[in-house]
Amino acid sequence: MKTRAVLLVVVLACGDNAVPQLPEVTDASAYVDPRIGTGGLGYAYGSCFVGAVAPHGLAKPGPDTDGPFGTASFQHFSGYYSEDDRIQGFSSVHLHGAGATDYGVLSVMPTLAFDPQKTSVVDYEDSFAKTDEVASAGNYTVTLASGIEVELTATPRVAVERYTFPQGGAIVIDLAKTLSGGMVDSASLAVDDAQHVVTGQLHHLGGMSKGFGGYTVYFAIATDAPWTASTTWATGAALTEPAGAHTLAIGLSLVSLDGARANLAAEVPAVDFDAVAAQTRAAWAQKLGVVKLTGGTDVERRTFYTSLYHAFLMPSVIGDVDGTFVLAGQQPIVAHGWQQMSDLSLWDTYRTVEPLYALLAPESARDTARSLVAFAQGLGAYPKWPLAIGETGSMLGASAEIAIADSAARGVPDTGADIAWPVMFDAATNPNAPASERGGRDQVVAYMQYGYVPRSVGGSVSVTTEYAHDDFALAQLADVLGDTADRDALLARSHGWAKLFDPSTGFLRGRDADGSFATGAYDPTAFSNDYTEADGWQSLWMTANHDETTLASAFGGSDAALAQLESMFEDSQQDWQTSDPSAANFPRPYYWAGNEPDLNAVYVFAQLGQPRSTARWLRWLVDTMYTDQPDGVPGNDDGGTMGAWYVLSTLGVYPVAGSDRWILGAPRFPSARVHVGDHDLVIDAVGASDAAIYVRSIELDGVPIDAPYITQAQLAGASELRFVMTE
Repeated sequence: MKTRAVLLVVVLACGDNAVPQLPEVTDASAYVDPRIGTGGLGYAYGSCFVGAVAPHGLAKPGPDTDGPFGTASFQHFSGYYSEDDRIQGFSSVHLHGAGATDYGVLSVMPTLAFDPQKTSVVDYEDSFAKTDEVASAGNYTVTLASGIEVELTATPRVAVERYTFPQGGAIVIDLAKTLSGGMVDSASLAVDDAQHVVTGQLHHLGGMSKGFGGYTVYFAIATDAPWTASTTWATGAALTEPAGAHTLAIGLSLVSLDGARANLAAEVPAVDFDAVAAQTRAAWAQKLGVVKLTGGTDVERRTFYTSLYHAFLMPSVIGDVDGTFVLAGQQPIVAHGWQQMSDLSLWDTYRTVEPLYALLAPESARDTARSLVAFAQGLGAYPKWPLAIGETGSMLGASAEIAIADSAARGVPDTGADIAWPVMFDAATNPNAPASERGGRDQVVAYMQYGYVPRSVGGSVSVTTEYAHDDFALAQLADVLGDTADRDALLARSHGWAKLFDPSTGFLRGRDADGSFATGAYDPTAFSNDYTEADGWQSLWMTANHDETTLASAFGGSDAALAQLESMFEDSQQDWQTSDPSAANFPRPYYWAGNEPDLNAVYVFAQLGQPRSTARWLRWLVDTMYTDQPDGVPGNDDGGTMGAWYVLSTLGVYPVAGSDRWILGAPRFPSARVHVGDHDLVIDAVGASDAAIYVRSIELDGVPIDAPYITQAQLAGASELRFVMTE
């Protein structure tokens, strides 16, 4: 094994040429650049968070910027846009990669000239140069035009901020500041000059959270030294500081002020910026070090590890250090054996993030599953998009079913699947269950009656295909729990989506309750009422992730299905190469890498027996759609969904979400040492190069694999997954 490692470090043989190769990564966190995915216009905006955060941290202090688009929400979902050159303030909590605005509250801003008549951080907006900005895993630094240096780091529940003033100034704390569309409807704070502590709370109604009545952020702020004076008003305070460095530690809680104090005391017992920054950097090094790449370029490594980093920015922990958490309208309870999480963009993340957790971070998979169970127990139904303490109801389908089933099927312990099963099964199958308790299964009565959701319901095709995958996942969960009868019934129902296949067009189309399709010309590139965030092309392939046999049958055989799929990718490439560059800012008409419904499409080739096409088009997608630049994510990252897609795709595996299966693809790196369970699995791509992108053969611990799939148990028990690559 030692000899093999040395050879990999020194050289990679490729024909007669010797290609120097980067050695195995030692510090994965060093390749993270949080500014990747902060650019792009319109639908190509990555919406990635820039600031400081620990893995799954609630505390996400970062800059809220202003620039050529003002503070328009469509370019500032995370508060930051790469083309901006001004900072309005540094808010304490943010979303990552979302396509909607929320959080962005409890803002702090340093200034050299505080005016008591100006009490908003926006009054002290300052410009900055990109060359004076440094972002890394767990840390953010910028020098403002005023000469004030700002440094941010964080623990899971505490934002730690150091401001270095070239001359005397003030630190302004603003409880009223929000991102576009938000509103703080109540706030209070108290300043204790003697103990140099600030405490308070604010209640925020954000773009998403206003649907459940908003949430309260409680905070306790400690400093490393007394300030010289303070000024307070109803929604804020200004702390006067002399020249030099001054550090604040902001303890946060969504439960209580006592919780904020306890979180601060437990996670930052001494206000020491450098100590916290080192601790958080070490946490990221450990989290990301589960994958150690050999080979690749620096650009590819930055893209890979930043993608992996993005996958752990959400969900966010919402429980206090003692496990206490609260949900909307409920009394506080205590989590025992898991961390209560929220900020779950489930319609997106079930496809890639949850399976990635099950493979690389089973504790994150457990916490996600148990958190969803807790939401259902507290609020009466499984959520679709929980944020902070409540359910936003955003998007469609019962994605929590897939997330929990995926973790259980892949062997993650203590998921609460046995608690989840009866509630989920009842919501999915009982025609008499009240609609308010169905969660994402709100259209299931019609679905059970017709086998599909009629087109009188908006997005009926998309709802139907989501329910089909939900049924498949529930069947896997039933299998884990030993319920074979319900497993078989759900599996049978999961094929019902095929009733929407229109053989006259070769696409899935909305169908009336009487069984008729809409009349008139059909355009599969049109975004119609039959689909949600997709057109006909993009809605066609999702079902193949779990039901490729039925899809092939609908076409009359695999050859016809593969020809249609090849046609889509050829048209996609031509569209990409010939369209005006501004077209990237809008939904794509064929394969749309920046949105979820067709993320799996490139793997359908392999599922239907044509892995060569998976390798070919996968290389095009990886090399075209992802870079290490601000516009290097093809669309909203959606809580790490796009990042997880890139990580899994470049490792050579892709999940059948809700099951224990992985589709075998084509690795991008010559070698990757992946920590799985209690040991390392080496994924080798022997002979890989820019030309050798196809897979000639695959072996698992020396045993050939001829099928397109491998199971989680096989991966977890193996030492080497070996791909032999060819031109």
